[in-house]
Amino acid sequence: MKTILKKTIILTTIILSAMSIQAQIKYGVQTRGILNKSSFKTEGDESPEKEWKLGYGIGVFAEIPLKNNFYLRPSLNYQQKGTKMDLDLSIEGASGTQKAEIKLEYIEMPILFVFNLNKWYIGAGPSLGYGISGKAEISQAIEGNTETLYYKPFKKVEDGGLGFNQFDLSLNAIIGLHIFDKGMIQLGYLHGLSNVVNTDEFKDDTFKNRSVILTLGYCFN
Repeated sequence: MKTILKKTIILTTIILSAMSIQAQIKYGVQTRGILNKSSFKTEGDESPEKEWKLGYGIGVFAEIPLKNNFYLRPSLNYQQKGTKMDLDLSIEGASGTQKAEIKLEYIEMPILFVFNLNKWYIGAGPSLGYGISGKAEISQAIEGNTETLYYKPFKKVEDGGLGFNQFDLSLNAIIGLHIFDKGMIQLGYLHGLSNVVNTDEFKDDTFKNRSVILTLGYCFN
C-alpha cells in the first residue's frame, strides 16, 4: 500500500506540474475543525454505541482552472480521524461495559473537481489517506473491576498495536462560499471506503472512517 500511495503522489505532482504551464494556479492554506464517527460493524450480536469525536486538521491547497467555471483543487493535509464507542458486555455471566476512544492521524490528499457558482462552489472527488500515528484507549469494567489498555493503532499486533491498515481511500464532497475576496468557508463530508481493520486479527470486523469537516481557507493570489 505504501508503494501505491507514493506512486499516486508522484503521478499527481507530475500532472499538476504539467498543467501549471498552461494554467494560472492559485495557492492557499487551510485549517479544519472535524467531527469524526466511524462505521463499525462486527459479526457478533453486540453492537456498540458510537459517539462523535472532535479532531482538527491543517494543510495547503492549489486551485487549477480547467474550463469555464470548473477547476481542480488538490490539497495536502494533516488530519485527525477516529471515534468513540461504548459496548455492554456479558462475560461468563458477569455484566459490564467497555469504552473505546480511538484517535487516528493521517496525511490526507483530496483531489476535488470543483464547479464555481459565483460566490458559492460545490465539488467532489477521491481522497487518499496514509496513517502516520494514533492512539487507542480501551477501558473495560466488569463488576466494579476496571482495566484500561493503550494501543498504537497502526503498529503490528505482535508489537503491541492493533494492526490497522495505514492506507485509507475515501470519497469527498464539499460545498463552500468565497468570503472577503481571498477567503473561503467550506463544509465537507469524507466517506471512507477502506476497511482499516481488514486484518487476520479483526477479520470479522469492519471499521470505516466518516468525517464532517468545516474548513477555513485563504488564497494568496
